[in-house]
Amino acid sequence: MTETAKILAKAGIPFREYGVTAVDNYCGLSATQSPDFYLVEGSIIDLARVFESLLYPSLPYADAGLEVTTDDSGARFLCVENLAQEGLGSLAVTDFRRNPLDGRFYDPRGVYTALRERSFDPSGEDQENSLFEICLYLSRLKTSEATVLPKPLLPASPSKLWQKDLLSHILQGPNSSAALEFLRDSGFVSKFWPELEALVQVDHAKDCHPEGGGWSHTMEALMYRKSRELRLSLAILLHDIGKARSSSREGHRFDKHAEIGAGMASRFLRDLGYSADIVNDVTFMVRWHMLPAALPRIPIASVQNVVFDRRFPMLLELFRCDEFSSFKGPDVYYTACAAYRAFQKFEKNPFRERDGRKRTRYSAAINR
Repeated sequence: MTETAKILAKAGIPFREYGVTAVDNYCGLSATQSPDFYLVEGSIIDLARVFESLLYPSLPYADAGLEVTTDDSGARFLCVENLAQEGLGSLAVTDFRRNPLDGRFYDPRGVYTALRERSFDPSGEDQENSLFEICLYLSRLKTSEATVLPKPLLPASPSKLWQKDLLSHILQGPNSSAALEFLRDSGFVSKFWPELEALVQVDHAKDCHPEGGGWSHTMEALMYRKSRELRLSLAILLHDIGKARSSSREGHRFDKHAEIGAGMASRFLRDLGYSADIVNDVTFMVRWHMLPAALPRIPIASVQNVVFDRRFPMLLELFRCDEFSSFKGPDVYYTACAAYRAFQKFEKNPFRERDGRKRTRYSAAINR
């Protein structure tokens, strides 16, 4: 049970997890880096009495909230007069709920059968916030082959917090690419995230990227994640956005796209309100995502600050997704890993430099 749920229970406020949070628990998915959704039988005043840092975000799916932190997944609260109330969102699956105190699920709209098959029906009469909801469930569930996805109305002016919630929840699902494809088809990406839409125009050479252009490559790379850690997922999503603004120079098709992309990624994430820690970590990975390929043949002294950075193992995972999505095989990735392990080994050896050269007797004595 989350810390938020414990506080609600201790305060005697009746509540349920609902919507995507209840679905995640039913499906055994972990989404610890995006806010949980709670249905609360009470008012904002009741919540303000027990949560000092309560937010009032003016979101279509939340009357109040708690921000995501390193220690807590955050929360979005929807206040109702009765926990049995239906019509919490545009889709029937949004009414699905769970009591964290005893683990029991509640299914007022009859979606159990579909959830057992890990599927959902995206049709709904109410169009309010349906784009948001469909994307969240597409990132976790599937639709039948006969289903024609609706084209919901785009929000006129979605808040930055709404957009951040949307992106974070999408990237916490195993089927992130399906949700992002739907979001782009709806016209949302071109209107609100043009940096990502520009990837569609990035033309890759087929011998290097048989999976397709910049957008197709990015969607493919997301499918190779072994972890849905938010920083990694954001870095995969943004690792090539600099290509649209780079140019060909001295045989390099997308010259300096990593440097350009790092700046673009930083602005994109800061604009959506991500924390400085997340922005810095993602920017680091975007900036250096090309380095692992060159690791075996460059002097370690020139990149030691990067290679021995705490984030380098995550950067290697980004590189693996980048390589495997291009169907190149594992050789380059494994070679980069071997070089990294060698550097780590030499780092711990008092008689070797970081590049493997023997230390002089004087320097070896100093390093003891």
